[in-house]
Amino acid sequence: MLKPHIVILGAGFGGTYTAKSLARYVKKGLIDVTIVNKTNYFLFTPLLHEVATGSLSPTSVAEPLREVFAGTGITLCQGIVKSVDLGERKVRISSIGSQHTLPYDYLVIATGAETNFYGIPGADKYCLPLKSLSDAVNIRTRIIDCFEEAVMCDDPIERARLLSFVVVGGGPTGVETVAELTEFVSGIIDRYYKDNNFCDQKEVKITLIHAGAELLQQFHPSLRKSVLDHIKTKGVDIRLSAKVTGITSHTLSLSVEGEVPSSIPTSTIIWAAGVRSIPLDFMGKDGSTNVITSISTNGRLNTDGFGRVSGDERAFALGDTAGTLPMLAQVAVRQAGIVAANIMASIKQKQLSKFSYKSSGSLVSIGKWFAVGEVFSRNIKGRFVWWMWRTVYLFKFASPKKRIRIVFEWTLQLFFPRDITKLT
Repeated sequence: MLKPHIVILGAGFGGTYTAKSLARYVKKGLIDVTIVNKTNYFLFTPLLHEVATGSLSPTSVAEPLREVFAGTGITLCQGIVKSVDLGERKVRISSIGSQHTLPYDYLVIATGAETNFYGIPGADKYCLPLKSLSDAVNIRTRIIDCFEEAVMCDDPIERARLLSFVVVGGGPTGVETVAELTEFVSGIIDRYYKDNNFCDQKEVKITLIHAGAELLQQFHPSLRKSVLDHIKTKGVDIRLSAKVTGITSHTLSLSVEGEVPSSIPTSTIIWAAGVRSIPLDFMGKDGSTNVITSISTNGRLNTDGFGRVSGDERAFALGDTAGTLPMLAQVAVRQAGIVAANIMASIKQKQLSKFSYKSSGSLVSIGKWFAVGEVFSRNIKGRFVWWMWRTVYLFKFASPKKRIRIVFEWTLQLFFPRDITKLT
């Protein structure tokens, strides 16, 4: 008798943790599991902003999938999903230099999310997103390049543009990024550029733009105020209730209700204003393409209470790809356990379990020595919360080797300026 074959699309938090939950059944010889991912590593996205601002090296936040799943018997395939045939239960993959078709008995869709530019003119062309490892490296490179170009620039207007940095988005990613950016810039000026007498802190302008009325709107008002005040002490120009209307290679245009439209001259715009589910091409059971009945208005797949894609009992979806829950790592990790259990229950023809989610809390770092959070309905902030934030993230890495490496890099950062070696 052939073993059921489970194909998992995507190796983010949802896909990776689903596979880890199924690994013991693979070892027992009950099922076969194949993971399809466009890279050969699991990326710890919550720490990407630290890579972008020189606090961590790129390899510190990426774990090779073959190391994560070594000895489990799980098959790994590096490739891009071209289409899913729900009728024939096949996935078409574009791999390195070739095309493949993977048959499946059960499918797990965890392809994640991509940057959402909301159709703003010029945003996709001129902004720097922060969603992948290469995005983080590109941001770090741009920051370093701006300082190196400013050293040689005699035009005061162009020099001001080079030293103007804008972060769009006042959610956790944007707030964490702008806080780390201020420390990165401050550190490299004091260590590397101040001696040349060409630049001081007053020449650099860092702006945070948010369409909402307050930063971190999911937190308690007292925490929002603490974050706002803390970021202001770092010299950041915060623009609230401001909508980006257009972006060129040299400027960002803004619209604020009740004010005259304005623009900010800048050469660096980091986009952290939101994400959207990565779309997939589907084939229906009748051979039709683009099965839109399973796709909600927000672009995520509709699922039932058991994690199954609406209309197909053999296809499951979770994380940023599906449902209406917050697009957070902790949501995907919890869903993964239920999806894995329900796949095994389906195979054994047993009762499936419904998924219910209750947040265990949220933590956001606001630069060195300060963080805020809501844990078990309590509002907390300060140095201890910053330490807690780092500890929680540290132990989410699978390998002890990565944990040791990150602790080493974080420790170095406390005593030495951040690395400005260009990586691209």
